[in-house]
Formats: sequence, structure tokens, C-alpha cells
Amino acid sequence: MSPGQSEELDMVRRCLNCMKEFQIPQGYEKVRCTCPYCGYMEGTPPKEANHLYPGTLLQNRYQIGVVVGFGGFGITYKAWDWELGIVVAIKEYYPSGVVTREPGNPRVIVYEGSHSEEYQKGLDRFLEEARRTAQFHSSRYIVQVKNFFRENDTAYLVMEYLEGISLKQYLRQVGTLSLKDAIHVTDSVIEALKEMHGAGILHRDIGPGNIFLCGNDVKIIDFGAARLSDAEREVTRSIVLTPGFAPPEQYQTKSKQGPWTDIYALAATMYNMLTGIRPDESSDRMIEDLVEDVSELNPDVPTRISNAVMKGMAINPELRFRKVEDFADAIHEKTVVDSPKREVKKRKRKRILQITAIVAVLAAVLTVAGIFYFREYRKTHLEKASISVWLPYGEGETAEEAEERFRGNITYFTGNYPMVGIDLVMIPETEYKQKITEAAKEDRLPSVYLLDGLGDAGLEYAESLENMYAELSMEDYIYLKAYRNVESGTPKSLPTAVDVPAAYIRRSSEVDPDNVTVSSFEQLSKAPSAGYYISSDNFPMMIASMGGSYGYNGKLVLDTAAENLVAEIAKSEYPAETEEKALEAFRNGEITYYLGGVRDYDKIKSMAGLYQVKGVYIDKYYATPCDRWCMRKGLPEAEKAAAERFLIALLSKDEQVAMYVLSPAGGAGVPLNREALGELTKLDEQLGFLSDYMEHLKVEIKDFDGERESTMSMIGSVIVKKEKTIREWLED
Repeated sequence: MSPGQSEELDMVRRCLNCMKEFQIPQGYEKVRCTCPYCGYMEGTPPKEANHLYPGTLLQNRYQIGVVVGFGGFGITYKAWDWELGIVVAIKEYYPSGVVTREPGNPRVIVYEGSHSEEYQKGLDRFLEEARRTAQFHSSRYIVQVKNFFRENDTAYLVMEYLEGISLKQYLRQVGTLSLKDAIHVTDSVIEALKEMHGAGILHRDIGPGNIFLCGNDVKIIDFGAARLSDAEREVTRSIVLTPGFAPPEQYQTKSKQGPWTDIYALAATMYNMLTGIRPDESSDRMIEDLVEDVSELNPDVPTRISNAVMKGMAINPELRFRKVEDFADAIHEKTVVDSPKREVKKRKRKRILQITAIVAVLAAVLTVAGIFYFREYRKTHLEKASISVWLPYGEGETAEEAEERFRGNITYFTGNYPMVGIDLVMIPETEYKQKITEAAKEDRLPSVYLLDGLGDAGLEYAESLENMYAELSMEDYIYLKAYRNVESGTPKSLPTAVDVPAAYIRRSSEVDPDNVTVSSFEQLSKAPSAGYYISSDNFPMMIASMGGSYGYNGKLVLDTAAENLVAEIAKSEYPAETEEKALEAFRNGEITYYLGGVRDYDKIKSMAGLYQVKGVYIDKYYATPCDRWCMRKGLPEAEKAAAERFLIALLSKDEQVAMYVLSPAGGAGVPLNREALGELTKLDEQLGFLSDYMEHLKVEIKDFDGERESTMSMIGSVIVKKEKTIREWLED
């Protein structure tokens, strides 16, 4: 039946499932019939009541048939185009949870409240998708868009109807593809991406679900995540991705994305085709990369092609192919590439050679310099000496592993001062204070040791570092001058990192972290927040940053402002008494804010895509020094000179990058060296806020070690169980 005909006069029907015509026997014009080709019964309602009913007419041209797919943002129907006389696919913008419709009524109804603005933004994005896809109407490798329009208070995208199966469905049936077939599919997608990237557009959701197999032809579909390429700058984008096929930069709302972003997804798809395994999520691979090479899982794949696939899905964007043409050359073995692991090793060796060359040049310049000759000579030419270094290590690491990690972090010092031997002793952190105390009584303290965990007693055995501070250029470091000024009298310790207040904000339909500024506890307990938690380790720093004084002198000592802040926290529905429960609640969306320090980032970054980390913006800020080093009193001259060089080297860019940017241990703190801080914010865009944020912080130096037990008791009694008020607890 065409739009202009009446049902009574029509003796030919078109099935709204298979779209074939069939004859109606005379006398059955008003009877619902069954299609003789596919068995579809006319008048069958849609499986979901909110879908358009088969037979609905759009634009007086397109007759809606059965649903062929639907998701969180839209519904796709099979339809008949009466004007062209062909089958088409029509995608309707229908974001679940935001709209509804009455069964049988095509008009969309938007839920009241904030949903109206959300719906309109999504509708605009949907029409953008239509315009972007329409550019490629003549492409052999991209689904053709034939029309798009608004109707029924929503919008529709008319596309060619593809006969076939998605690569995702096909892989479920067959498991893996032969190398020849996998390369054929990959080549087709590469041709599509050449066209898109040439127009400055990224697809951003390449994967088996969006690759369609039509006989021997391959087409990519679904441009819902597509955006303009911004290879040279960071832009804020919505997070739309397919787990396992999205690179790390797509888990961030603000990141540099370019052709290499689609290359990761395509390489991961090729990995899936050749191994039958979906790669681990890139956010998990950043923590521990357990993805095996293709050739290890499928011996039929040549090493050169395996290397090309692994390079294409390298975690570091700098190690991936920059253009799809380069990826094509590698999988067709026109060029030979290394696996990312071998390339990283090569780059490290090259970097070491470059550093060695630079050091050699600097040493030569210093040697011929006449000004301050003796002082500079002493810096780089030490007498042969040996220094002892004691370090605590935590659970989850053996003494051998901790020693290997630390030695890997001090290659700048060992490379430049080969005449200095280092006797490194690793001590479990639970025994560290006792060992240091015993060594002090027996006059066998090490040359240098960490002050953290020792309290003020650790300073009793320490030498003045005044000369060392005078030698350092304070402009090269964040907070070092402030730390020097705060430490009363002669400085006896040197920090190499700090921890600063940070707010981890859980994404939800109600809370957009991009539009949130954390400034008070009261704010965080109000809707639409689901509540908050404060890390017990950073509770004192957070209270001090919010305006209270929180100290320890045999017991907790709080001023009135601090008492009021704790009382404010106690009003909230506090989610958990332990870190583990709080982190689980944060992961599940049961709390919106996790407040602590940047050192907590290591606990949370495995939840990539679920949160955003930001500074805590208040009138007065505090930071806690980390890794404070001391030098023992009374060292022989040669040992003292070597120990001073060792401590100064810990503030160099290379050692700071190794310890606080690249260290696999993680969670160590924020580097004080400005250049190293710059490397950290470039490597991890989630921490990009630190560059500006830390320039405005004021440093509060306190030893919080004695407060942990009391803090946990106070949190449990006053905030979680609400057994007592803060005043009652302090009096007890």
C-alpha cells in the first residue's frame, strides 16, 4: 500500500518485516494477514511499547517496519521509502531515561526537570552525526546517509539498509578470522578512515559492533561518537567508548585525540579478529599491561604483523602510528616495526645516551670555568666514598623488589658519581622507627635516612642542611622555599615531594564534574550529591585546608573552627569507616566525592572514566611534605660531601621523574622539581590541574603520624556511629 491508497482498495500488501509484496485474496482486504515469505503477522505490536508501531508513516514517505536494533540513545527501524521504492534503515533519536511515549503515539515526551536541556543537547549532537555522515554519501566503505529530518518532537536519520551481519555477531559465530580475512576487513576500515581523517573527523568508536559485513564488502556504521580532530590541543569531549577498543585518552574528558585514537581501536579490533580475545581495557593496561602479543596467541600470525598490531594499540599515543597509511604499510609488511615493548627499551637507551652526552658537555664547561671553580669542582668531583641509606618499604613489596625499584630511580646520581658507593638497607615500615631509634642509641645511624614516620625525634640525630639549601635555586622547585622558611631554626630535613588536597568526583547523570568546584563540606552534602568521604590519612590536611587547626600533642587538639568542621561532617550520612568500603561505595556511585590527596590517586585511577580529579578551591590551602630526608650528624668530610650530593640529586628532574612520574610503585607524591611536575601533568592529563593549582597553595608543615590512631577513633565515634559530639569526644 502506498501512502495515497486506501486499505479497502488495496489487493497487494507490503510486509513490514521482510518488505516484500504479497497478494491479498479477494474478500480479505480488511483482514490482518500473515506474510507468506517470512511469516510476519500484520498488526503485530513492537516488542517494546515505547517503539514506533509498524506502519507509522514519517514525512508522508517512509513507512516504519520492525525494529532492528536499539540502545541507550536511539532506536533503528527497517523501513520502506515509497518515493524511491527501496528498503532503508531509519535511526530515531530516543535517549532512554530522558524521554517516553504513549504506546501507539509517535510523539516523544521529554521528562520534566533538567532533562529538557540534556535532551536538546543530545538532539543537536544527533543531527551533527547526520551531517557528518552525509559528507561520505558516495563512499564505498561508509554507510550512506540519504536524509535526516525532525518530526514527532525528535529527529530521524535515514540510511541505506545493509544486508549482512556485524563483525561482532560474526566473531561470536566463528571465533577468529584467518589472517587474509582479517587484513581484508582492516583494509576496508583503513580506507574509510582515510576519507574521514582527510575531512578532519575522528570516528572514536571503531570496533566489531560498528563494522558491518555485507557479503565481500565492509562498511563502518554509527557516527554517534564522531568528533572533529584536535591533534594539537586539548579539548573537552563527552566520554563515549567501547571497553576493550578505546585508548586511554578516550577515558578523559579533556585530552589530545587524533588519527592515532582511531588507530588504537582498529588495531584492537584486528587483535580481536586474529585471537578471538577482546583486549583488556586500556585503563587497566595503564596499571598493569597483561595483553599478550598476537603471535603468542596465534602462531599463524607473522611476527612483523603481530608487531604492527601491538604498536597500533600501544598505551602511549606517542608509540602508535600517526596515520592510518603507516598502519596499512606495516600490516602489508612494506615497513618493519618493533613491538612497543622493544621500542620503549630503545628509547630509554637513547635517552640515557643523550643524558650522558649532556652531562659530559656540562662537565667540560664546568671544568674550564674559572669562576667559582673550586665550588663547582667539588660538586662533580667527589673523593671516593661510601654512604649508607635506610628506607622503609610497605606491604605488597619484598625488600628485594623495593631495593631494585629505588636503585632504578637514582640512575642520575649513580651515573654521575661512580666514585660513591651506596649501601642500601630496606626495612619494613612497621619496624622502621624502632630500627632508627636503636641505631641512634648505638651510634650506628646511616648516612641518610627518611624522616617520615619518625616524628620530631628523627631530627635530634640530623645534621644542618643550611649549606645545601643555600646552594639550591629555589625558583626551580615548588614549595621548597616555603618549607625552608616554615621549619624553625636551622633546617635539618629536605622534602622531595608533597601531597596536596584533591577531590575525586564521581560522574553520574546528576553530577557533571566539569561544572563542579569543591569548596566546602556543607556543599558536598547537598543534592544532587550522593554524599562524600574523607581519606583518614588526609583528614588533618583537609580540615586545615578548610580553615581549622588540627594538631597532635599527645592527643588531638582542635580549635573552634576545626570542631565546627568536624560537626558539619558528622551531620552527613557518612558512608564508611574504612578506606576499602569507601572506595567500593565510590566505585558503585553510592558516594559522589572522595576527598583526600593526590597520593590517593593510585587507589582510584583503576576506575578510569568513572570520575574526575580536581583541586579543592578554598581561601587557604595546605600541603603535606612527603619523603623528607635527613643526614646524620658528625659524618666524615668525604662521606658528608657524598651524602649532600645524593640529597641534591634527589631533587633533579631525572630522579624526580623516575620516583614520582614513572615509578611503578605510584602514589608517592607530587614532585617538587618544576620540570618534573610539568612531565607529570603532560603524561597524565587527569592531573593537569596541578600546574596552576599548586602555584597558589600555602604550605603547612606538620608531622601527622601521631594523629592517625586518634583520627580513626574520632571518625568512628563522632562521624560514622554518631555516638558522641566532637566536644564530648575531645573531653573524654
